[in-house]
Amino acid sequence: MRSLKNTVCLSRGSWNNEVMKHCWSLSASVTSEYNRTMQDFTELAYTTSPQHKDSTEERIKRDSSDLEKIQTKIATCSPYTADPL
Repeated sequence: MRSLKNTVCLSRGSWNNEVMKHCWSLSASVTSEYNRTMQDFTELAYTTSPQHKDSTEERIKRDSSDLEKIQTKIATCSPYTADPL
């Protein structure tokens, strides 16, 4: 990828040239094949993790518990009462 950027000047601010855009789009299949070949060669695979860790059952329970604690603290320590303790 770096060599592609160096040879056709695909760096910041150079996207105004249609030839460069065309070259970039044609290189997608080459870089994809390179990526697949390297994964096969190294016997490693690119994977992603779950994207929404906030929605796990344990996280929802913890958030609910934290919310209750905050609500209790706000209700008992109101700055508008004579005795905020």
